[in-house]
Amino acid sequence: MRALTLAWIEDGGQVIGLAPSAAAAAVLGEQTGIRTDTVAKLTWSLRNGDLPDWATGVGPATLIIIDGAGMADTLSLDTAVRFAVDRGASVRLIGDDQQLAAIGAGGVLRDIKQTHGALQLTELHRFTDPAEAQASVALREGDLGALGFYLDHGRVHVGDLAKITEDAFSAWTSDRAGGLDAIMLASTRELVAELNRRARDHRLNGAAAGQEVRLGDGNQASAGDMIITRANDRRLRLSATDWVKSGDRWTITRIDRNGGLTIRHSRSQLKCQLPADYVTTSTGLGCATTIHGAQGASADTMHGLLTGQESRQQLYSMLTRGRVANHLYLQVVGDGDPHSLIRPDTMSPRTPTETLQQILARDDAPISASSLLRQLNDPAVRLLDAVQRYTDGLHVAAEQLVGSRTLTELDRVDKYVPGLTDEPAWPTLRAHLITLAAETGEHPLRHLQEAGGGRDLSTAGDMAAVLYWRLTALTTPEAGPLPWLPHVPHAIQDHPAWGNYLAKRAQHVADLAGQIRDLATRADDQPVWAPPGSHPSTALIGDIAVWRAARGVNPQDPQPTGGTQLEAAADLWKQHLDRDVARAIEPHNSNINQRQAPRKALRHGYDDIQRPYQTPRPNAPSSPGR
Repeated sequence: MRALTLAWIEDGGQVIGLAPSAAAAAVLGEQTGIRTDTVAKLTWSLRNGDLPDWATGVGPATLIIIDGAGMADTLSLDTAVRFAVDRGASVRLIGDDQQLAAIGAGGVLRDIKQTHGALQLTELHRFTDPAEAQASVALREGDLGALGFYLDHGRVHVGDLAKITEDAFSAWTSDRAGGLDAIMLASTRELVAELNRRARDHRLNGAAAGQEVRLGDGNQASAGDMIITRANDRRLRLSATDWVKSGDRWTITRIDRNGGLTIRHSRSQLKCQLPADYVTTSTGLGCATTIHGAQGASADTMHGLLTGQESRQQLYSMLTRGRVANHLYLQVVGDGDPHSLIRPDTMSPRTPTETLQQILARDDAPISASSLLRQLNDPAVRLLDAVQRYTDGLHVAAEQLVGSRTLTELDRVDKYVPGLTDEPAWPTLRAHLITLAAETGEHPLRHLQEAGGGRDLSTAGDMAAVLYWRLTALTTPEAGPLPWLPHVPHAIQDHPAWGNYLAKRAQHVADLAGQIRDLATRADDQPVWAPPGSHPSTALIGDIAVWRAARGVNPQDPQPTGGTQLEAAADLWKQHLDRDVARAIEPHNSNINQRQAPRKALRHGYDDIQRPYQTPRPNAPSSPGR
């Protein structure tokens, strides 16, 4: 941007910089030497008819650079661009649609790129290691292969919440002692507050803190502590051109009697006075911050806590803060909440790699109305929702057909099998029993008795899961709209309301699957799961495409059928597809193995690193208890 700025000014023009936040605007000004301010300042001035001096001079010779445009909401961005264009000025939007976005409506950068195209930087100079720079680019695109860099280079650390918090803090302390500019990040304010408390206790090392003040985040602070300001206030001046901004870091030099603070800026070393009311509402300890709060910041090393619920955008933003190294501390142990026991990820815990893959697949980038309309016309996006609506409707219809009395009797099954309703898989078993009852007209307890068969269940880790698998082995249901989906029982087909509704739902699922299969088989590009040089059949390509869309598999996942399936019918169909894929690419893999010498994979304590494709394991899931 500095080169563009110099060229424009040398040609007789003027350049003005705008950014979504005051801190980002200040950095832009330092890097380019131009006058900068916030998008919010311009839009507020336009609404109130009080334009600042730099805005009144905007004309045909003006270039306005809006940096971090992906973080600005669409309406504010539109106001700023319209103001510039109406005055004949030129506008350049610079941003990343995969960074964390504004609270307001967004997604316009993605629309501009798809509609008109955009220049994209592919070489990053922030990182000292070029390999990490390339990994961050792949991470931005949601490429699961990017995780290999962090796993192979020991950048992922796992444990329960207490352990990873301690590990992240210890690593941060070590980096600071070694003279590195280190930062700690977390996705929640609670975790940030805990990290900051640890940092302060470490600084004090048991010594008396002296006079203290309560900050806006609830922590106590004293002279020598690093704090962060969380609100812009142009009245609190550092100099004629600088003022207190949200995201700035400071060191407390003195605490006033009334609770105000004298603080020194961490970069400029300029001092400022904070009044007591600002201190109690808009400050916090600054050794750690949220991922959102760190956007736009950079350090030598980053140590970040992940709970597994974050999005790709949060992961990407976190892993691009450190120039030298970025470390993740991933929670892989449950939180101890008994209500979490029935969750699928508790019943079948994910490996660290699978948890990271799930985060990478969770795309929370803002979607504009235009993009949403395009998605709604994409059968691959619509199929997952259609399948869920079909299965949910089928279960509700079966419950109504069976009747409340039978459901009540079924829910008292603990009289016959003590503790069954407390098992994690009970909801799945219950839904299957009700569907069988609607299909056969027999009481669900009779089907349960057949599955029990007098065999001991006391040694089962999950009695409900064992009985569910036995039931699926005892019956051969008719195929539904997709091979692994249940069909509509004949009794429900004759129902005056549910029959027609579910028939249309089933047809909708089948129609979308047909569209997906047709698009996949006519595509010119090789599927992401197919190794280069392999030639899977068009039928297999279509089947895999339908499966991935219906099960919500990440489009970038190199595993043909995605992760583990808990439902018996879905898992059996997954194994069937895996076998077909293995046979299809077997000749290709054999040729590669003959040409290449064996290589030992790099391992750093992670046995779960996913490879581009693995054939089904010999101990693939089978019917428990059989």
